[in-house]
Amino acid sequence: MLLRRSFSTVDHFLKNAYKGWEGYTPERQFDISAKNIIGEIPNGLKGTFLRNGPGLIEKYGHKLAHPIDGDGMVCALTFRGDGTAHFKNKFVETEERKKEEEAKAFLFRGQMGSITEMQRQQDSASVQNAMSTGILPRIHFRNPSNTNVWHWGDRLVSAYETSLPYSLNPSNLETIGKETFNDTLRVKRLGAHFRIDTTDPTNHRLVTGGFVRSPLKSHAALEINEYNWDFSVEKSHIFEVEGLTYFHDLAIIEDYYVVHKSPYVTMDVKEAAAILSGATGPDYNMKYNKSLPSQFIFLPKDGKSDPIIIDTPFPFHMYHFGTCHKNGENVVLTTTSLSGPFDMSWEWRYWLSNMCKAPGKFDRFDINLKTGSIEHVELDPASNEFPCSHPYRHGHIGTKI
Repeated sequence: MLLRRSFSTVDHFLKNAYKGWEGYTPERQFDISAKNIIGEIPNGLKGTFLRNGPGLIEKYGHKLAHPIDGDGMVCALTFRGDGTAHFKNKFVETEERKKEEEAKAFLFRGQMGSITEMQRQQDSASVQNAMSTGILPRIHFRNPSNTNVWHWGDRLVSAYETSLPYSLNPSNLETIGKETFNDTLRVKRLGAHFRIDTTDPTNHRLVTGGFVRSPLKSHAALEINEYNWDFSVEKSHIFEVEGLTYFHDLAIIEDYYVVHKSPYVTMDVKEAAAILSGATGPDYNMKYNKSLPSQFIFLPKDGKSDPIIIDTPFPFHMYHFGTCHKNGENVVLTTTSLSGPFDMSWEWRYWLSNMCKAPGKFDRFDINLKTGSIEHVELDPASNEFPCSHPYRHGHIGTKI
């Protein structure tokens, strides 16, 4: 009886969860009065909860291969302080979205394999022409701007992985345009995740990362910037990191930025040609390659010292960092990691990866930067994706997840 109830609960959950991936989410806004709330919102609670994610899985009759190719939709739930709330949501009006809305057609292929047969034929011909002429093909992937959104200074920032972010109006979520942070994003792209450095209590700083790598080179350019509240640059470094093939998240401690080198992403000239021609997508290359290392890389904030590279006890793909702090001689890291048969298939048309075969693990690593020793403890066997902590506690001991 208990088992049947358990499966019934899971089935009910999945049926409701699937609705999040059904078709098209309309833009709307409405008040939420106290009578429409189960329980109550505490009086005095004021602020806005923001989320960004794909707002559609089909574009003018073309079903997307993966939700991550869907246009970004920012949702804002504002608590007014009197026990009521207001909800509004809007699509991020990227250049690609505006052109597709005008043409009423799916025009730009996605990084996760969404492509029409005509696009595949055109891009394949472009790659073949490049091989014979030496002129690099101009392949235009869509920038859905759908992975994260945050507030800093006078604007909201909507970010993807491989393109410039977009700036939004905080009051109404209207898209202002592409964001370059006053022309300081030298690699012309911004990673989805950020950290806030509160080491100086009088001057909190936004820490961002951007990553670019050519299949013709063995190293990647990783740009890490620190911004003051007015978006003036406090620090800016471009690190040339050998063998880095992927960047999604970073952690911070007093003297270092921390990233992970994944053995689950490969990219060489042959694979790049297959992606550009439309034969595969970048998602196809996200699978374990035993010839690649799994390492934590500690990049010096002064930009002068040598990085510290620590091999992990087992290979994994670091999905998101949780907490990171110094504890005496050790650095203590918590992460959500994916391992084994992990790939980016859209499992059950619900999970963003094959979570049932390769669930996210919540792990702790105690690392001695002097000796290079590393100890591992699995903190929770339950599958997880996004460990969250207070953004103003990044890098501090005692931070709760």
